Amino acid sequence: MKHLFIYTTLLLGSSIVFLSCDSTTSPKDIFEESPVIQSFNVSPQNVQFTSADDGVKDTTVIVTFSAETENLSEGVVPRIIITDRNSGQVELQQDMEVTSTNGEFTLEVPFETKTTFFQDFKVNAIVQNPETSDFNYATASLKITGFSVEPPEILSVNNPEELQRPTQGEAAVGFLAKVSDVEGMDSIRGVFLRLISRESGEVSGSPFQLYDNASNGDQVASDSVFTRVFVFNSENELQTYDVFYYAIDRGGLTSDTVSTTFSIVE
Repeated sequence: MKHLFIYTTLLLGSSIVFLSCDSTTSPKDIFEESPVIQSFNVSPQNVQFTSADDGVKDTTVIVTFSAETENLSEGVVPRIIITDRNSGQVELQQDMEVTSTNGEFTLEVPFETKTTFFQDFKVNAIVQNPETSDFNYATASLKITGFSVEPPEILSVNNPEELQRPTQGEAAVGFLAKVSDVEGMDSIRGVFLRLISRESGEVSGSPFQLYDNASNGDQVASDSVFTRVFVFNSENELQTYDVFYYAIDRGGLTSDTVSTTFSIVE
């Protein structure tokens, strides 16, 4: 095979472990009395479960958010926004509570989870002056790391059996896999395919990752259908490929492999 073109852009994530929180804050204007978050902490920032100590169960983790501020107008409090890094979904928006007259605030949030779940959150604390619209924010992370009991499952795969080699231009071909994980889709680390030519062996770059993000050729985000699109042209040789689909979860368990074939014909 002379060329295999890839049409996609790679996108650049009980026994509880408590670690300190490193957070970042936005720059402030030193020439104005703008609201400022001086420090922001999440405790615990990293929660880890193990099968030996925790077992498979539903549980609740109490997470405390604390902030130190200055230059806040009366009645203004920091607002917490928690976003799932994998899906981009906002999980919680809530105002913090005053704990002192020195600009200190806290908020306790119970996270209902399962010891087999893997969750990665971005946490923003935001303060804004309602009169001037000046604002300041701080960012931290919250991770819940579970363990795997059940591997992911490839429910179905779909790719054309044949492609007539283009005489001019290019032809885009989608390779799709529908995937399930009883421990939650956030538990899936990645869905992949190996593309092996019967003439020349495994294609350079294989295994290739499939995506469920409404880009890279994927039609609908977070619908459990993962997609990879390859582009072929007249320079591709006539040959047959064996295609092997599989998924890996964050605990390292791998699904059974589902195989198909794909041929470029005259």
